[in-house]
Amino acid sequence: MNFFKLIPTLTVIVISGCTTVPKVLQGEFSPINPAQAKKQHIMNESIRWSGYIIQTLNRKDKTCFEIVESETYKDLSPKKIIPKNGGRFLACKEGFLEPTAFNKRNVTITGSLVAYTEQDIGEFKYEYPVVKADKVYIWRKNPRFNNYNRFNNNFFFHNFGHFNCGFSSISGYCY
Repeated sequence: MNFFKLIPTLTVIVISGCTTVPKVLQGEFSPINPAQAKKQHIMNESIRWSGYIIQTLNRKDKTCFEIVESETYKDLSPKKIIPKNGGRFLACKEGFLEPTAFNKRNVTITGSLVAYTEQDIGEFKYEYPVVKADKVYIWRKNPRFNNYNRFNNNFFFHNFGHFNCGFSSISGYCY
């Protein structure tokens, strides 16, 4: 068999491996988004939503994240595009989680839609869908650029010839 005929097949296999959904985020989930849930007041749905954490709020027995929904790539990592008809939601997980580890990070949440609560955004009253989070998956910063070799920024002065390899099969951190 001609080696050059295998190149397209191998390329497809390698590229498709880069867009897999992390195992902790796989499963059956409702296709509803936060705006639709808020409009219809749907309860007890199993959801998987992605977005950007605006703030982390520690309560007496849980940690809640205020999240702005965003569109996602095929691997479910959030894009920096916030849909006009999208929305915000709160995701709460039992126990204490350090706020500085989560603020201003991209996240994918899995869990159950359990309530709705009204809070202020400035002077506007906003109704948030509330998710009881099973998984809080924090995406690496710039995950699209972590899977290639690059020289250390100071390679002329330190570690000459040292490569900093960002390749990993893990795309983020799960709590």
